[in-house]
Amino acid sequence: MKRGFVLAMMVALGLALAQGRTVNLLWSGAITGPTSDVGGPYAAGIEDYCKYANEQKLIPNVTLNCIVRDDQYQNPNTQRILEEALDRAKPAIYLGYSTGAMLQLKPLINEVRLPTIPASAHIGLIEPPHNQYMFLPVSSYSEQFVALLEYINRTKKNARVALVVNPSPFGRAVVDVSRRAAARLGQTIVDVREVGGGNLDNTALLRALDAAGVEFILHQNVAGPVANILKDAKRLGLDKKIKQLGAIYTGGSDLIRLAGDAAEGYLWASSYYTLDENAPGINLQKQLAQKYNRSADILNSTNYTAGMLAAAIAVEAMKRAAQRFNGRIDNATVYQALIGMNGPNAFKPGFAVSTKAGIEIDFTRTEQTGAEGLRILEVKGGKFVPVTEPFTSTLFRQVRNP
Repeated sequence: MKRGFVLAMMVALGLALAQGRTVNLLWSGAITGPTSDVGGPYAAGIEDYCKYANEQKLIPNVTLNCIVRDDQYQNPNTQRILEEALDRAKPAIYLGYSTGAMLQLKPLINEVRLPTIPASAHIGLIEPPHNQYMFLPVSSYSEQFVALLEYINRTKKNARVALVVNPSPFGRAVVDVSRRAAARLGQTIVDVREVGGGNLDNTALLRALDAAGVEFILHQNVAGPVANILKDAKRLGLDKKIKQLGAIYTGGSDLIRLAGDAAEGYLWASSYYTLDENAPGINLQKQLAQKYNRSADILNSTNYTAGMLAAAIAVEAMKRAAQRFNGRIDNATVYQALIGMNGPNAFKPGFAVSTKAGIEIDFTRTEQTGAEGLRILEVKGGKFVPVTEPFTSTLFRQVRNP
C-alpha cells in the first residue's frame, strides 16, 4: 500500500513536470495618465517579450503569466496592485515603474524579499535603506545628468546651466547630484524649474532663462514637455543661443516625432541601442513588433526597448533559477540568479550598450546597476546619432553621495 502510494505520487509529479507550471511576473505603470507616453510602450515591450518567451519556451516546462496593470501614475494604485498580487498571484519578480511609487514601496519590497526591476532609474532605489532587492537595468538618472554636464564641459568651460525637471520625485531625482557635479566642474546652476505636461506655452520660461544668461538647459522629464520647449525655443529664435540636453526618458523617436525639426541638435544621454543599429535585442524588437502588429510609434520608441530589456532580465533570471535550483522559481532563487549575472555569467540580450566587451547586464549583491555604460547622442538629420563611445562617469562616482 505504501509502495503503491509512492509510485502514484511519482507518476503525478512526472505528469505535472511534463505539463509544466505557471510562474507569475507583475508590472504596473502609467498606461494612462501622466508619463503614459513612456508607460504605454514600456508595457507593450513587457507583454511582447513575455509572449515571445512562452512561444519559444525560454523557460522549459514553465508558462509565464505576465500581469500588466495600469496604475495611472498614482502611488496608491501602485501599492494596491502590488499588495493584491502578493496576496494572490505571488509574483516571482516585480517590474516596477514610477520613482515616487518605488521609493514608497521600498520597505515593503525589502520586507517580502521581492526582486524588483523598476522602470525608474532613481539612484535612491539602490541606496540604503531597504535597497537589497532593487536592480536598475541601466545607468541611473543621476549618472546620466553628470555625464551630460561633463560633456558640456568639454566644449564650454564655466557654463551657465538651467535644470528643467518634471514636478515629481522622478524630476527632482537629479537636482542635488547635478549641483555637486557642476561645482566640481566650475559650472553654475543658474535656475531649477519644474515643468509638467500642461505647459503648452513656455515663452515666459525661456525668456527668463535667456535673460539670466543660461547657455544650456538640461531636461529630466518625458518627451512631451521637452518637445514643447524645443518648439518654443525655435519659434523665439533661441534654439541657436541655448543648447538643450536631456536624460533617457526625454529622447528617442518620441521626441523627434513630437518636436519635428525643432529637435535638431538636441543631445541625449541613453544606455540603449537605437533602432538603426544591428544589435541582437534591436533585431528581436523589430521582429516582435511586426509579429504582434505594433504601430510604428511603438516599434520606434526607446521605451518599448526598455520594457523588453526589463522583461528579458526577468525571464533570464527565472530560467537560471530553475536550472540552478532544480526547477524552483521563487523570490529567493530569482534573487540568487540576479546577483549571479556577472563576469562570465553576465547576461547579453543586446538591448543596451556596454563599456566591457561581451558584458551587458552585470549584477552582484552590491552592484545593482546592470548596463552601466551610456552614450551621448545628438539629433542629426532627424535621427539620434551617437557622438560618444559607451562610457561611465568617473565624476558621478565621486559626487554620488554628499
